[in-house]
Amino acid sequence: MKYLNGEASDAPAWRPSGQSGTVRTPKRTASVCGVVAAAIIALAGCAWTDDSPSAPVVTVTATPPASSTPDTEDPTPIADVDAEVIEHAGNSYLVATLPLDDWDVRVEWDPDDPGTMLRDVVRDDPTVAVATNAGIFTESVTPGGLLVSHGEELVPINLNEGGGNFHLMPNAVFVIYEDATAAVVDSRDYSGTGVIHATQSGPALVLNGDIHPQFNEGSTNLAFRSGVGVNPAGDTVYLAISWSFTNFWDFATLFRDELAVDDALYLDGDISRLWVTGMSDPGPIDGPYAGVITARVRD
Repeated sequence: MKYLNGEASDAPAWRPSGQSGTVRTPKRTASVCGVVAAAIIALAGCAWTDDSPSAPVVTVTATPPASSTPDTEDPTPIADVDAEVIEHAGNSYLVATLPLDDWDVRVEWDPDDPGTMLRDVVRDDPTVAVATNAGIFTESVTPGGLLVSHGEELVPINLNEGGGNFHLMPNAVFVIYEDATAAVVDSRDYSGTGVIHATQSGPALVLNGDIHPQFNEGSTNLAFRSGVGVNPAGDTVYLAISWSFTNFWDFATLFRDELAVDDALYLDGDISRLWVTGMSDPGPIDGPYAGVITARVRD
């Protein structure tokens, strides 16, 4: 896989493909499209244009997926998901904010499943309010690196050298701990102590407030991109996806400058999807993935 401007190119031709820092105040000023229009754009894979219609920042009132909603005039919401469209550096991003006091965030993967489709995740469990792909995976639709689910290590940490985004060091691990805190840690510093969910991917976008050293401002290496970040206190997870082509630098500064995140991880590129309940059900191009990140209302 070739490198462009110091960054690895995105997905190949086959589809599958201790914290510190200064606390910043999140900045969220945006001119954005509505959730329904944005969902259509995301699913269609269309680029965002400067003349796209704009609307106020939105909060999604989450309702069960259409396939599981009772046939009533006033279905009961299962959650209020803080899902906003944020404009940053000329691009638009859908961001789901998940305080861990309220949300049970998991990494889930069935090794016997040849590839997980988001629509199956949503239809099989109507309590899932947010779902997105986990980290980069291989041609055989298995995780490219560490994956821990429900306290079981299903794939070990991968510190091997190689080409492509996953091996653009430093890469990192998104972790959920048994005390309901989270982190994004350099893969070389990962410890399995207290971990109940984890996914490894690469490159790291931000570590300890520093942008990845091989990212270049103004890079022309553009793609749709998804990622995950954790605030410095470790009590809030941010899931984000671009609705237009973006480079690694701009995606990383979305987390650092707009969301006040010191540690964030790139998940995957053009095959990525972020679904929030209240949107249309995921479609036939939303997968397959070797693992998904989900969020449910905490009991």
